Amino acid sequence: MSDDGNTLVWSDVLGRQRRGGSWADLAVGTAPRIEAALHASDFAAVNRLTDFFLVEARVIYDLYAQWQRDIRRFLDAKLPDPQSLAVRIRAIEELVTRHHSILTVGREAAWQSINEAAQRLKSEHAGRDFAQMRDHWRALHDGEVDFIGGLMDIVIRELGEAALGEMYEDWLLGEWFRQRYVRFDVSKVPWSDAFELIVYLTFESMHGHMSGPERDGTVTYEEFEDRVTVTFAPCGSGGRMLVGEPRDQLAPLTEPPFGYRVLQEPHAFAWNTRGVCAYCAHCCVLTEKMPIEHFGYPVRVVDPPTYPNEGNAVCRWTVYRKPEYVPEHVYARLGARKPPAGAQLGSAGFAGRAPGKSSL
Repeated sequence: MSDDGNTLVWSDVLGRQRRGGSWADLAVGTAPRIEAALHASDFAAVNRLTDFFLVEARVIYDLYAQWQRDIRRFLDAKLPDPQSLAVRIRAIEELVTRHHSILTVGREAAWQSINEAAQRLKSEHAGRDFAQMRDHWRALHDGEVDFIGGLMDIVIRELGEAALGEMYEDWLLGEWFRQRYVRFDVSKVPWSDAFELIVYLTFESMHGHMSGPERDGTVTYEEFEDRVTVTFAPCGSGGRMLVGEPRDQLAPLTEPPFGYRVLQEPHAFAWNTRGVCAYCAHCCVLTEKMPIEHFGYPVRVVDPPTYPNEGNAVCRWTVYRKPEYVPEHVYARLGARKPPAGAQLGSAGFAGRAPGKSSL
């Protein structure tokens, strides 16, 4: 591994540090970078990468806190019987806690234990502390995913599959899109800058989700003349839900004891593809559907895993070097049309169109 992958650099766009190095360096998760630095006795690298491991994890931790609040608000607003809903949610909590014991102390205390292990690692540089930090974050992360998956299962069972799209666009992702995705609007940012940022954040998010077959954040990437693709089998969230986690003796969450449903009907918010899990659909909404409606192009193209599968839930994310390079079939699978050659892209080109009505 290149030593460049152990560096941190300042990002004005993100307002914080980010990992440096090439994309090949970034394809390696932060956790194995820390482990390699420990073995090399490069304790300066251990310390700064440990801090950054917490940054990557905290992004996910805070996002999941928001999602739990917002999904509950959605369910409270839509379901008439709060007592019955509370019973359903408690049953999910008990099931998740049974399989992810770290959550018995509560998510805040679990997060604190991860921080304490990180501080011990920085002071003692001991492998046991590294393993505890890494493994406790994976356990907390997976428990959070499984709980959120249960809340989404309530949505589609009680309100129907179409309600999932409303939940995402109007309750979970709308404000996130308005605040964050301006960075990918060619009316405001050159696509060359947006492209670099999207590719970087693709790697960083997979580090935080502890994606890849070793669950250490390491993924596969390929560069082409017109695009970059990043592949993971599984991602640490939706993909893992569809294949299970042998480290926890956990079958796919579509099977007992969880029994979460996948989408049985085609929906534009889930690539019009059957077998997509409720969690995975957010990638379609956030990176394809909403950007097409507001900017005229997807910012990232996702080919998701589905269920049933052969135990290998492969997900591929593609970022095109120019929006014009996105193929027609990417639009068509959402029921949209690719803008004609020469059309003005970005929010300026789509001014005056009602959100959600532009091309879908």
